[in-house]
Amino acid sequence: MYLMRRLSLLIVLFWCGSTLLAQDRDSLRETLFSETNKLLAQVQAEQGNILSPSNFENAMNRYNQAVRYFDKKKELRNIENKLAEVNKYLQQCLETAKLGKVTFASTLKAREDALKANAPQYAEAYFNDAENAFMSAAKSLESGKVKKAKRKVPEIDKLYRQAELIAIKASIIGNVRNLIEEAKDLEAHKYTPITFANAQKYLSEAESILNSDRRSEASAREKAEKAETEAKHAIYLTRQIKWLKKNEKEWENQFLKEETLVEQIAKMLGFEATFEEGLEKPLKNIAQIVDALQGEKRDLLKEVEEKNAKLKKLEAELQEFREKEQGLQAELREKQYKLELKRQREELIKSVEAMFSPDEATVLRKGDDLIIRLIGLTFPSGRATIRPEFFALLAKVQRAIRKFPNAPITIEGHTDSIGDDRFNENLSYERAMAVKQYILANMGLDESRITALGYGESRPIASNETAQGRAQNRRIDIVITFTPEVM
Repeated sequence: MYLMRRLSLLIVLFWCGSTLLAQDRDSLRETLFSETNKLLAQVQAEQGNILSPSNFENAMNRYNQAVRYFDKKKELRNIENKLAEVNKYLQQCLETAKLGKVTFASTLKAREDALKANAPQYAEAYFNDAENAFMSAAKSLESGKVKKAKRKVPEIDKLYRQAELIAIKASIIGNVRNLIEEAKDLEAHKYTPITFANAQKYLSEAESILNSDRRSEASAREKAEKAETEAKHAIYLTRQIKWLKKNEKEWENQFLKEETLVEQIAKMLGFEATFEEGLEKPLKNIAQIVDALQGEKRDLLKEVEEKNAKLKKLEAELQEFREKEQGLQAELREKQYKLELKRQREELIKSVEAMFSPDEATVLRKGDDLIIRLIGLTFPSGRATIRPEFFALLAKVQRAIRKFPNAPITIEGHTDSIGDDRFNENLSYERAMAVKQYILANMGLDESRITALGYGESRPIASNETAQGRAQNRRIDIVITFTPEVM
């Protein structure tokens, strides 16, 4: 009753020209437009704006008129009449949408797939043609020409599927084509025929995969990445060969340069490399040491498993202790046990913080989560490829994860606000998946323990208005979750 009196008073004051507080004006507008706004949201949720474009356009034109009437303090009756017209058209949208979902079921799916492939960016012309054709068919449906609308469906579906395929190809192999063209311009096919042929072969395989099954993006992307590597390799080798042909006196320096790199690796592994018989002997020694390190890695994994078993045993002992002990003494011992576990966990967290330099990662605590924010891990623009220079940083992440053998791991991908929302969300998920797959491949963990999530631009930690803020928002967060019992 009070709310009705207040609303009536606001209406009287508003239309009598009295000054209202901003919140009162907003409250009045919200009340007047409430039913229409709910109906508008329902129409958009049911895709009525797509399936009934004429009705939706008429509704929005009248909605905007109602807003202008309100802003100019027109008579309440005029605003209500205009909103009633809006509601009528929105109801027609909903009715048409019911039939449209059946008539255009395959088209809606094709359109959704094209959007997922980011066709508006990579295949704009094809996507716009499909949108225009879809709108024309939807208008036919609105006017009752159901058969005419149905006849247009195959062609519209084809346009959306073409846009989707072009977008997928552009996102996966577009850059590779450019690299191969660059290599061809350098005459890499003459100077490095094997490497150049490999690049062309992998590109052809990627295209064949997409042409036969566009859903096999992962396989096609793997081939495309191999083609990119081979193309870049061919470009590098061609330039080196051309340079050496022009500078024959530099051949010795070039060999010495390669030997120096091997020598540096050998020193890091603890032995002195000699090259009186070429690179083969020191490289064999390096391979043997790496093999030994892999063995050490397996031993460490076994140690982690043993510690896991011990931890489970401790948990079982704690459960047995709870069941047997009664009274204050049992409660005291349990608290002491929890405190000790917490102290050990805090020490582990401190050791994790000490692993990373400030330009590599920031270690944060948030509730029951330990977050390793990988500041130093970046990706090529629009890509989800982990470059070799970041393997050392990810090795530190693996050591950190080993310190918490039972904790669930969530890998979160985040982007800035530049570009399409759906594309950013997909890209952030692909980057998180790339990190997940790398960790699984190198740690031998149960896959169910690690989750990859892509949040796109939805969780910024800084303003997207500045380059520095956007750089901070483009990140990978490794989230280690503790059990409530320990924390």
